[in-house]
Amino acid sequence: MKIIKANTLFDGINEKKNCFIGFEHDEIKFVGNNKPDDAEIIAEGENIVVTPAFIDSHSHIGLVRSGEPSGEAEDNEHMDSIYPLANAIHSVYMDDSAFSDSIESGVLYSIVLPGSSNVIGGKAVLIRNFAKDIEEAYLKDIGIKIALGYNPRSRIDWKRK
Repeated sequence: MKIIKANTLFDGINEKKNCFIGFEHDEIKFVGNNKPDDAEIIAEGENIVVTPAFIDSHSHIGLVRSGEPSGEAEDNEHMDSIYPLANAIHSVYMDDSAFSDSIESGVLYSIVLPGSSNVIGGKAVLIRNFAKDIEEAYLKDIGIKIALGYNPRSRIDWKRK
């Protein structure tokens, strides 16, 4: 079993101090204050904080790429207001530097939504932020993005409706 020694562990419910987290392959097998005898420590140090994977439940990551001009964004369709069949997955760029930033912050999954400036923007998708390409990133379609209020009303200049 491989072990990480955490100074702080947030398990989603509680905060634990100075504990060991043991795992085999991709499954956690042990959490406790004493290191098992047969365990190999693979990470320890000062200020190691372990958290569960966070999920960003409303994101345009990969559609509105960090540091790029707003005119390059692919979050909104400009031809009309209603796009129920558009799918966000077709416009996600995995080279967006926001992916590495999110991973460093513990956000490993995102629900990517198409535009807020369309009344019906299209299908939202759940993706892995740590994947090497879009095929590996895609997990499932998660719903349809619908926006009411200021955003769709503010964009009649490029929709004419």
